[in-house]
Amino acid sequence: MSGEHHDHSKTYWAMAGILAVVTAVEVAILYIAIPDSLMLTGLYVLAAFKFGLVVAYFMHLKYDNKLLTGIFFSGFTIALGTMVAMVALINYQPTKIAISVKDTKQLQAMTQGNPENGPAVFSAKGCAACHKISSLAGAVGAVGPALDGLSQRPADKLAGKDVTAYIRESIENPNAYVVEGFPAGLMPANLRQSMSDTEYNDLVAYLAKL
Repeated sequence: MSGEHHDHSKTYWAMAGILAVVTAVEVAILYIAIPDSLMLTGLYVLAAFKFGLVVAYFMHLKYDNKLLTGIFFSGFTIALGTMVAMVALINYQPTKIAISVKDTKQLQAMTQGNPENGPAVFSAKGCAACHKISSLAGAVGAVGPALDGLSQRPADKLAGKDVTAYIRESIENPNAYVVEGFPAGLMPANLRQSMSDTEYNDLVAYLAKL
């Protein structure tokens, strides 16, 4: 006697729809300004979820012996946990500066940039397309505020806040200080990550002298 045939087409279509939605969420995560560690962890978890659906339904693992299923997913869970742990360790390990610095003066010396190299960094990172600096050729952007006299803004607006700290915070957290007349969210949130430490320090040193 032949076995009873089950039509799983509806299940397959439902799984395909879920996989499509999860994939769309993965793509959306790439465009959200969140820490790299959180982004990678989210992508790993979603990828694991999709993989689980595929092996459970499309490869019929859901209908196999429960012991074999448990053995398979135990190894998979360990592998996923290892990847997430590695991402966390890579993103939260102490920087070379934090390891070697001995005092505040030494830290300041190590983060002291060369303002003469700042204009090249400013132009290379696309800042000139959004900001105007009268003394810099090509810096004619009007999307963001003009940067002439930038070094005086903390004294005028922020009760004497240190200009270098003001500039660093403005780059690392663009919405910390929004100039009146300009909407928040215009400046890329990942600008700092696009620069090396040397480029970043050179840029800050240059802007602090404007």
